[in-house]
Amino acid sequence: MEMNKAYLTTILIFMLAVCQFFISVELTGAEITPGNDKDSDINVSAQGPAIFFENPDFNFGQIFRGQKIEHIYKFENRGNNVLNIGEVKTSCGCTAAILTSNTIPPGKTGEIRAIFSSGSSTGNVTKSISVISNDPDHPRYNLTISGEIIEDVSIKPNNIDFGSVHVGEKTNKTVTIRSQTETDFKIIKIIPSKPFISASIAEEENGEYIINVALENNPEIGRFSGGIHLETNSQMQEKVNIPFFGEIVGDITTYPNKIYYGFVTKGKELSQKLYVKVNKSNINISSIKTFPDYVSAKIIENLETNNPHYLIEVKLHSEATIGKINGVLELHTNSKIQPVIGIPIIGEIEKG
Repeated sequence: MEMNKAYLTTILIFMLAVCQFFISVELTGAEITPGNDKDSDINVSAQGPAIFFENPDFNFGQIFRGQKIEHIYKFENRGNNVLNIGEVKTSCGCTAAILTSNTIPPGKTGEIRAIFSSGSSTGNVTKSISVISNDPDHPRYNLTISGEIIEDVSIKPNNIDFGSVHVGEKTNKTVTIRSQTETDFKIIKIIPSKPFISASIAEEENGEYIINVALENNPEIGRFSGGIHLETNSQMQEKVNIPFFGEIVGDITTYPNKIYYGFVTKGKELSQKLYVKVNKSNINISSIKTFPDYVSAKIIENLETNNPHYLIEVKLHSEATIGKINGVLELHTNSKIQPVIGIPIIGEIEKG
């Protein structure tokens, strides 16, 4: 029994000694590896360039709609080689970034000046700026600019959608405007950006303004957009822009606006569809002509009630010659404003 106790004691002491040995090795041989996230402190003795931003994330708090905000991001090269910044990209057109220098020697600093334009946006926003450099650990360093855009001048609705308007027709929309902080709010000037748009103002007893926006001198067929520019006495939002957009349609509208076959192997036949919407009653297609001869077209659907339209099959035949296709499909109609509608036919025939 005494011998067994002595044996067990010896084994226990041996195991404790082994554990102590491995713990000692683990502690003396441990290395602390710097993290790769952008908030980690970069080693000044790093091999190669090492970009470091003290404050990569900037929150501007609250600004009013239409205001701009600027911020300087300061950075340092904490490596032992020259830092070359190849590009600075922003996540949207509302943010601009200007770099002081593309080349930063070891131990030196640089700056990126960011300009954020709130435009007509409201609510919480977060935008990013990507700094592309030759830092092996941070080849793409992301900066952020964030905050909340609030309204001093309230606009309802915040944009004007005229929708589809037939050529020659007039239409109008109304917008209600008021200041949420100033009791003596005034609209000083109103300027539409397009000659075919007019705007008039009526002041209400409660301090609101009603703006009547009219589409009068109807422009050419197609999509249009612009803005109603206001100048106010608001200290927070001196200038206000109300976007507007819409589409002028004729008696007939076609989708798509061109027939595209892409690259086609010689001898192959291919068909595309042309949708023709009739926007005015008693308008019809009298004939269809195509050029070149190896393209043909035929009406495969003609609906005259509810949603009047035509569906046309445009077929590329096997006789097509090698080279680019520069053709046209002509719709001949009884419309006075659109007697002939030309649809481009494009593509290219390749060798088999």
